[in-house]
Amino acid sequence: MTSPTLQRALTTAALTPALLLQFAAAQAAAPVAAKPKPPVLSCTTTTAEGLSYTVIKPGNGDRPNAESKVVVNYKGMLTADGTQFDSGQASEFPVGGVIPGFAQGLQLMQAGGSYRLCIPSKLGYGEAGTGPIPANADLVFEVDLLSFTSPPPKPVIPVAERNCTQFTSSGLGFDILKAGTGKNPTDGDLVLVDFTVFDATSGVVQQKSEWEKIPLRQTSPFFSESLKMMQTGSTYRFCMPKAADSDSASNIIVTLIDLRPAASADN
Repeated sequence: MTSPTLQRALTTAALTPALLLQFAAAQAAAPVAAKPKPPVLSCTTTTAEGLSYTVIKPGNGDRPNAESKVVVNYKGMLTADGTQFDSGQASEFPVGGVIPGFAQGLQLMQAGGSYRLCIPSKLGYGEAGTGPIPANADLVFEVDLLSFTSPPPKPVIPVAERNCTQFTSSGLGFDILKAGTGKNPTDGDLVLVDFTVFDATSGVVQQKSEWEKIPLRQTSPFFSESLKMMQTGSTYRFCMPKAADSDSASNIIVTLIDLRPAASADN
């Protein structure tokens, strides 16, 4: 900005060389607003899945897993032009509830750490896009992992106890872990059971229930066949055939505690 004195001189006198020099010096001394630095939209390390990341600040301790809930500060930008489309402070959400690239990146971090995540569209919103994010958009997130909590690990059935050695004509696998001495259930019975369902490959327990009342008429054909093989007091391991549209199978350990005729309401 031109000083008042110089402004008056310029409006009341001829532009002599001295005045021109004075004007030029005043203009050079005027403060110039600094341009904001453009965001950094690149990363240094790439994983096998295609996610890239840069460690801005390392953290300490354990890392989140897919079952964890995290608390983060974050900022999301479009790689194409740096446009910010989202941000959050002390935001809490489950790792499994975000796009795959973000979830993978969170599981690389430790509490107190700051990462830049470069997420290709295939690990983001893909061809569909969403809201301000166009189709096939690559994304960059800057993330501070403030804290996280993880549930206790699920129980795992030992390798030697996951599979079956005997099979029925229908393809149902089974092993008798404990023989019973009571009655066998029929279609008209309601059974009282303890059961544990687990992944046939990994052995991870998926569901566990005690004193569950089950009317046989309401079960699947394979589970009905399984229960009818048992006597009260027995424990069996059953291996259900894998469904045609599934890559995994679930096996089940069942203890038949008791049975009784099912009332009409149970059927």
